[in-house]
Amino acid sequence: MSATTGQVLSHGALRGTKREYETVTILAPSTNKTDILDLVSKVQGIFKDFDASLLQIENWGSRTLAYPIKRSKTGVYLYWRFLGGSDIIRELDRNFEISTAILRYHTVKIDEDIDPAARPSEVTEDLLNAAAEPPPEPVVEPEPEPSERHRRSYDEEE
Repeated sequence: MSATTGQVLSHGALRGTKREYETVTILAPSTNKTDILDLVSKVQGIFKDFDASLLQIENWGSRTLAYPIKRSKTGVYLYWRFLGGSDIIRELDRNFEISTAILRYHTVKIDEDIDPAARPSEVTEDLLNAAAEPPPEPVVEPEPEPSERHRRSYDEEE
């Protein structure tokens, strides 16, 4: 690691500040709790190496994809929000490309010149364990049967 690790590599950036990013990853539908915990611990190791901090992590659960990705029609969505230098994105991209559990990912820069002391991390072990658990599936209620009056009006129109 060089002396510039964990810094924003931009001439216009203020010294000692970080950028705020958010990443959404789509994991394979077969990913279980231990796989998610392994991924989170690996990413936290990258954050530690690059002097970044995880601000928020959420498990959005399993969702149907708009189109199949690597022959998967569903995926588990994980949302990450973190502070770090511009160099961490390249390392996260490299690790996400190598991972077999990650189908897709997308990182967006939210804000620049953030004082890391002003945004302390609120991530605890309980929050990490909660992120590894999929949220409950939404309850889908069946459509109500049409009333007798509506059925008769359809029959009369024919």
